[in-house]
Parts: sequence; C-alpha cells; structure tokens
Amino acid sequence: ALVVDNEPAILEGMTLLLDGWGTTARTANSVGEALKTGVELGARLDIVLADYHLHRDDGLLMIQSLRARLGRRVPAVLITADRSREVQEQAQTADVVVLRKPVKPAALRAAMARVLATAEAAE
Repeated sequence: ALVVDNEPAILEGMTLLLDGWGTTARTANSVGEALKTGVELGARLDIVLADYHLHRDDGLLMIQSLRARLGRRVPAVLITADRSREVQEQAQTADVVVLRKPVKPAALRAAMARVLATAEAAE
C-alpha cells in the first residue's frame, strides 16, 4: 500500500495500522514523492491511500497522475475532511472511494477490501 499524507503523525499511525493487518505500507508526504515511490513500486503497487489536501496539491489528481504513469487503474481510497459534493463527484468519476475524516480503522479496512475486490473482479 502507498500511503500519502503531508502529516508525519498520520503516516506513522497508518503505517502501524496497516502493518498490524499484515499490509506493507510505503509512505510519501508529497505528490512528487508519491509519484516517485508509486512508479518504483510499479506492478507491486496494490492500493493507494491518499489524503485529499496535500499542501497546495490535490490527492485525487495525484492518484490520476500515478495511474496514467503506470498505465493501469491502481485501486485507491481518498481520505478527506472535505464534504463537498464536487469532491465526491470527482472521486466517483475517477473510480476512487472516498472516506471522510476522522477515519475509523474498521471503515478503512472495509473500504480497502471493497476497492481491492472490485479491482480483482475487473481483471
């Protein structure tokens, strides 16, 4: 899993949570770092968990850019405090699941399972 957030404490917490579930987490604190790490992971990248607000950047655009660079629709979950209909619609159009902050571990695990199952069924 690639976890993208500009808050070090969030990256640390997500890494501990995912490790506890037996999922290896790679982290990035910026769009540039996320794209670099995602491309390095290539076919091994199974899912992206990204915050929507990344300094001045946008996690949804980062997901779309990473997908374009990899040439495949990497499963993705967008985590955001933004409750606007616009963000929800953009994510839906991009085939990205949205989780609202604060995220409960059970909700994250369920979203990840749903996104991965959908991706597997599409292959």
